[in-house]
Amino acid sequence: MNLQHVRAMARKEWWHLLRDPRSLALMLLMPAMLLFLFGYAIRLDVTEAPIGVLQESNDAVSRDFTARLDASHAFAVVDRFHDRRALTDAVQHGEIWAGLVIPRDFAAALGQGDARLQLILDGVDANTARLVRNYTLALVNDYAMEQGGVPPLEIRNRVWFNEASESRLAVVPGVIAVVMAVIGALMTALTAAREMELGNIVMLRTTPLTRGEFLAGKLLPYFVIGMADFLVAAGAAVWLFEVPLRGSFPGLLAVSALFLLVVMLQGMLISIAAGQQVLASQIALISSFLPAFLLSGFIFAIENMPVVLQWFTRILPARAYTTLSKAVFLKGVSPLLLWTEVLVLGVLLLVLMRVVLLRARKLGLQS
Repeated sequence: MNLQHVRAMARKEWWHLLRDPRSLALMLLMPAMLLFLFGYAIRLDVTEAPIGVLQESNDAVSRDFTARLDASHAFAVVDRFHDRRALTDAVQHGEIWAGLVIPRDFAAALGQGDARLQLILDGVDANTARLVRNYTLALVNDYAMEQGGVPPLEIRNRVWFNEASESRLAVVPGVIAVVMAVIGALMTALTAAREMELGNIVMLRTTPLTRGEFLAGKLLPYFVIGMADFLVAAGAAVWLFEVPLRGSFPGLLAVSALFLLVVMLQGMLISIAAGQQVLASQIALISSFLPAFLLSGFIFAIENMPVVLQWFTRILPARAYTTLSKAVFLKGVSPLLLWTEVLVLGVLLLVLMRVVLLRARKLGLQS
């Protein structure tokens, strides 16, 4: 092996990297981003889990137990309900992960060693529901033992929306969000960059084609393909994986189309800004897959993440769509009831549309 040849080739490659600072920055920032997300954002335990309490008997023992529950690191009592209807509605709308019912005879039964509690769990995320139940069981039994060494309390838990606690039922609707995010962004991330690399954009400047017409024409075929992919994924979820579709399919179809448009515009923006197909595909994959997989609530509970990241996830289209997809599939909730998530997607669509049109000026097409 000739070391001079190796040195010359290495020098050439170094100069190529230095002339392409965007690719170099991507290679340097990628490990730091992964370390940050996996080390700082992902937690496999339960911390500050939102829980609601219904005290049917407002005695001192019930109040003391609720205070103990709220003081624990695992739970945060976000509301104290006055009737079962309000408690169950909060569970159904995803406002709380669990509802704990303290019966009227709790104090007397506790002294006799025969106390019972009812725990209503949101089973959309089977793993989180299991963790919440185990944490609750440990906490109430510790409390019972502190009250005089009585036998452990009995918890009668009811798991809603996923009675068998099968993780598959929660994972598959989230997978649809990940698939659509990655496919939508990757498909369109190559379109404008390809025209710019091949020089076709120069010829298009001589035509009466406007920027809006160019973008619409580029996005339309991929929108049709993306919706076909959604139909295949939804069909597989229902008939192959036996995920119940309890809500409105037209509603799910509408929010899926809205989400697909958002991620396609995201890919188009990356394509125009990058100007190179390889770089555009890398940025699209990172900006679509990682947020959809790690920060959407698909696998890891958002409420367990640091507060700063929780606020950041509010602007991620994948989080809004994952919430809507799980609610329609498992809870039978109409997307209109989750209007804040639909509003997030609508605002992102308008903002991205405006930004893409502004960035498309560099293509040199007519306005």
